[in-house]
Amino acid sequence: MVHTAILLVSLVCKTVQTFHVMSEPDPGFDTFFTTNLEEMLDVPIHFDKPLPSWLRGTLIRNGLGMFEVGHRNFTHSFDAFGKLASWKFYGNGSASFSTNFIKSDFYKDSIAKDDIAPYLMFESVKPSFNEFQKMEALVRGIDNMNVNVYRFFNRQGNNYEYAVLNDFWKIYQINPTSLDTISPVTADLPHKGHSGSYTFLSFLSTAHPLPEYGTSNHFTFVSSVSLIPGIKSRISLIRIKSMEEREEIASWPVDRVPYMHSFSVTKNYVIIFAAPFFVNVMNMVRYAAPIKGLDWKANEPTTVYVINLKTKAVTSLETDNVFTMHHVNAFESGSEIIVDISSYPSPNFVKNLEVSILKDPIKRNLFDAHAYLRRYIINLSKESIMFEPIQGSKAVPFSHNLDLPTINENYRYKDYCFVYGLVLKIDNVTLSREAIVKKDLCRDNNDKYWYVENHYASEAVFIPSPTKKTEDDGYLIVPILDGYQKKSYIAIIDAVSMEIINKADLPTYVPFNLHGRYFDGVL
Repeated sequence: MVHTAILLVSLVCKTVQTFHVMSEPDPGFDTFFTTNLEEMLDVPIHFDKPLPSWLRGTLIRNGLGMFEVGHRNFTHSFDAFGKLASWKFYGNGSASFSTNFIKSDFYKDSIAKDDIAPYLMFESVKPSFNEFQKMEALVRGIDNMNVNVYRFFNRQGNNYEYAVLNDFWKIYQINPTSLDTISPVTADLPHKGHSGSYTFLSFLSTAHPLPEYGTSNHFTFVSSVSLIPGIKSRISLIRIKSMEEREEIASWPVDRVPYMHSFSVTKNYVIIFAAPFFVNVMNMVRYAAPIKGLDWKANEPTTVYVINLKTKAVTSLETDNVFTMHHVNAFESGSEIIVDISSYPSPNFVKNLEVSILKDPIKRNLFDAHAYLRRYIINLSKESIMFEPIQGSKAVPFSHNLDLPTINENYRYKDYCFVYGLVLKIDNVTLSREAIVKKDLCRDNNDKYWYVENHYASEAVFIPSPTKKTEDDGYLIVPILDGYQKKSYIAIIDAVSMEIINKADLPTYVPFNLHGRYFDGVL
């Protein structure tokens, strides 16, 4: 009888627990934005099925890890302390998982004081900094590199160097094997014909450098806000030759410096969309928070700069008012340049990515989270630019609403067909109803998607199959949070069918990742 009673109580408890989870509107979604302090190195993980022997490499992802220290918390998700996660695929059927915080000066100072130290951040903290601490934050600047991970080739050492990045000139070098932080790197500014001493801010850059066609170099940009009345601010296109060696390609004056997160590149051109989202120096100093130091001009056009990599000539064009966070791809077609972006009508959605909103099951459903794919056609001889909105399909009406785009990198600079991305709010009601979408830009009604209710994905990364039969011959690898279990797993999705073909549970949950890259070989 006692044994039966115990079993009955256990069954009732499990039933109540299951009912509670099932009754939540989107169970576990707030785990995406909950601190996880666990760190680990090369913990074996086990996939449901055998892994192909050609899958031998390392996926490293950067994202959010800690949302508070002591009595103080970050108000915006973009400010959470960066945390790396990596998956190593050994080519013999085995795999492992690692995760480690980025040990920036900001992080170390905060942990030592058991309080968020005064550094510049995207928004602010609660309780707020006092006026002295705000000035201290301005002086120290941005130090939290929680957005992306990249590698640059060092010709002198004949080796790759790995770095974590944010939208700033400063970066941090990391050890890709252990995920340890090595040191901050602030490369010299390679200005030509104008002095960096005339600028108040010379640190705005991008977390998305792009490879230069046919070389081991990369491109980035840096924006410089003028200190001196009468001297204009500037935007400079920069060639990255190594982590510390930079070369200026072109530089041009601007009346106001725009915030820009990414850009596009073709074989012969770099294309930069400068939306009218401008740095307001007075507000930046007053509030010590970039989000309050940026002014959106809804009635002004977006300026598009096209830089000829051979002649260094900069062509300035104007298009309708539009904001973009992520470019998809670009290529040349005859006399035209084709640029695909994930666009928004304004940057207002960024404000709604505050932690308190994302963790509130009602508030997070109230804002428009949809991006819109657009294709721009640029004709330099005619100095014209026009855009074509990209539509969804009958089978997947939300396929054009993707952001965090990824492509088969073998098709960068080329006329391509497939873009993959994350779509939030696929039912136009609930933010957490998200899908990984495959958008076919070449054929109608060929879109596909992956979706499982209350399973929450981050950005997917495309890994091409060695057979390379078609553009979509490969895998998407993506970390997913099972909201019911509040546990994470790594999924391998067939990029052709968009079905999960293999997965492995992880030893801890992974908060929301922003961006990552797959590198051939076990690092």
